[in-house]
This record gives sequence, structure tokens and C-alpha cells, in this order.
Amino acid sequence: MDENNNLESLRVMELDESTGKLVPFSQELRVHGFDIYWDSLDPTELTFMIVNHQRSGSGISIFRHMIGTRYIQHVKTVKSPLLYSPNDVVATSRSTFYATNDMRSTDGIMRKIEIFFGMAWGHIVYFGHEGMFSIAADKIAYANGIARSADGNSIFVSASSEPSVSEFRPTSAGALEPVRKIYFKGFVPDNISVDTATGQLLVAGFLNTMELFRYNHEVLRGTTAQPASAVRRLRPLPHPQAGFSEERVLTHDGTLLPSTTMATLQRKGVKQRILLGAVMADHIAVCDM
Repeated sequence: MDENNNLESLRVMELDESTGKLVPFSQELRVHGFDIYWDSLDPTELTFMIVNHQRSGSGISIFRHMIGTRYIQHVKTVKSPLLYSPNDVVATSRSTFYATNDMRSTDGIMRKIEIFFGMAWGHIVYFGHEGMFSIAADKIAYANGIARSADGNSIFVSASSEPSVSEFRPTSAGALEPVRKIYFKGFVPDNISVDTATGQLLVAGFLNTMELFRYNHEVLRGTTAQPASAVRRLRPLPHPQAGFSEERVLTHDGTLLPSTTMATLQRKGVKQRILLGAVMADHIAVCDM
């Protein structure tokens, strides 16, 4: 992508069917998780898929971006009764995706109970080429981050309340079959990114959930909480029964970027960096490796 094509400056547009012209996006855009799909057969176009928590109901908003332009154009927003608490999305094509429903309860006391007791009521939905939603996998304790391998043969999902990361294999019908799983102690996984060069995963997560809850509750009014965070590198081993190898890449006490929810690898020549993001932050952190 052209370095001058800064994504932060992109305008969000939609097509006015009455005039055939692009106009500013008129719907709500309340972003949670998102993914960007790139097709090597047409490298000039990117597809943005965004978890959009609109007041009228959450959905996945799909946009197209032609590299070299200064806007992303709304294609459609899809919703379903099966998509009631979406947390993250991963594109499998320009029109299909998997999305995590973190919990069954959307608000109120039942949501708090579900979190506290770690109920395995979350699931993953699939939106296929036929334009239909289906449940791809269920019984997941807070289905959170989701990512796709470079070859498209694996889907990785973090279960924050378990806590674990699982690998699934998609079937031709879109269902997800379990392949392997790794459990964590003292680490709550959030989002997952895939290093396409090596196939390894970077998983961002938390080390103190009570401090995290306090931070999320108080941050808009001001807080002294600094939830410690960490990044783990996972490598799928040759035999699925062997699971993953695990490496501790980074640990910080929360001063670097409180409530770190995302880590991804950036390569620039021979240099490698880890970029950290947080859902409550207005900046990212850059860590040289």
C-alpha cells in the first residue's frame, strides 16, 4: 500500500442509489473487532469487515477500498438473530466470514453471572456465499478473538473464560471441526494475529482480570488501574495431538499500554516490531524486537 494512503484519513462513504454518487456514510459506525481481506488475484482492492454495534442491533458492516483512493465504500451490513453479541470477525472471502459471539447474555445481571462463572455459552457463526448464517462451533467460554491461517485451512479462536486458544478446520459447509487446543494458567487471551510468514500466532492477553475489570469500569471517569498484559507466541506443532508450543514474548505492568488487547508483528526489511493496541486507548505502542 502507498505510504501516503493513510487509513486514518479515509472517508467512510456509501452509494446514493437515487443519484449513483458516493455520499458520507449515514449509518452508525460503532467499531469493535474488524478484519481486512486481501485477494492476491486482485491486489488493488481491500475488503474491510467490521463488528458494528449499532443501536438498532449489532451486525457486520462490509466496506471496499480501492488502493490509491481516499475512501472506503459501504457494501452492506448483515445482521441475524444468531449474531447477537459479536466480538470479532475474520473474513474468508470478500463476502463470507466467521464471527465470534462472546456470550449468550447481551446485558444485565445474566451477563455478569455468565462472565463470573465462565459459562461455555459463546459460539462462532458462519456467513456463507448463500447469504445465510449458521452456527459453526458452540460451547465456547467467552469466544473472543478469531483469526485465519494464511492458507485458509485453519481458524484460531480464543476462549477468554476458559482460558484457551483452539484451532479449528473449516468444512465445505462452513462448520468448524476442532483440531487442537492450548490451555493457559495466569493468562487470559484476547485477540489473535497470524504471522503469515511463519504460521505462528501472537496472542495478546491479561494477567490480572480483577484489575482489568476495574480499569474498564473506571476508565471513562479516570482510573488508577493499570492491568498488566502480556503477549504469547504460539506455534502449531507438526502433529495436532502435540498441540502448540508456547513462548512468552512480552510482559508489561500496564504502564506501556493499559488493557492491551491486540499484538501484531510488523516487518520492515530485517527489522521486526510488535505493534500493541488496546480497545480503550487512543494510541498504539511500538516494541522493537
